[in-house]
Amino acid sequence: MAATNSNSSANSAAEEQRQLLRAAAELGDPDAQFRLGKVLLEQWRGEEAKRWLVPLAEDGHAAAVQALAWYASRLAHNDAAYEAEAEHWLRREAEVRQDPDWLVTMAQEMRRWASGRVAEAEALVAGMARAGSARAAGQLGYWKRRDGDLAGAVEWYRLAVELGNRFAWRDLGGCLAALGRLAEAEEVYRPRADAGDSVAYYELAAVLYAQGKGPKIEPPGPPQL
Repeated sequence: MAATNSNSSANSAAEEQRQLLRAAAELGDPDAQFRLGKVLLEQWRGEEAKRWLVPLAEDGHAAAVQALAWYASRLAHNDAAYEAEAEHWLRREAEVRQDPDWLVTMAQEMRRWASGRVAEAEALVAGMARAGSARAAGQLGYWKRRDGDLAGAVEWYRLAVELGNRFAWRDLGGCLAALGRLAEAEEVYRPRADAGDSVAYYELAAVLYAQGKGPKIEPPGPPQL
């Protein structure tokens, strides 16, 4: 009986809080409107949530834009009818963030949507890469490598390195080594190894050993506790 009374009291308190939140939202409190909209989204009551979140999002409320974008995109994974809505809010999120590279995130989502917009996503990201986006070039390299197209991955990773992607050199060297293009992999690793990068040092040692140009050097294992 005590547990029942406790649950009843908790439910009553939660309902009172919801009513207070809704009252504040009705009075025009933007924070309450956002919080109420988020609660409704979490309950999958999207149309009710949009009443509160869409006006905020249209005024540039970053968290409201993000909430609408990811809600619609999750639905689009299983229902193509939500794809246009998801694309609208993901593009709006890039604008609010003032980060054009955020469209790479949109492209990642597009590939998971119900209609399978893989070619469209890759075309979008390729255009961004050719326009100078290091992130986009690295993403294309990742997709090509995952799909088994190592030669294609090399071209995009090489562009990513040229555009200033800080991590793409590791993937570029790995693809070149996997293709047996060891001298090219050596060219990728050597300047970074000479600059003191430990990962580049051991990768360089491996390609030198594979070419018969150096001893086998194993990277250290995890520290002994």
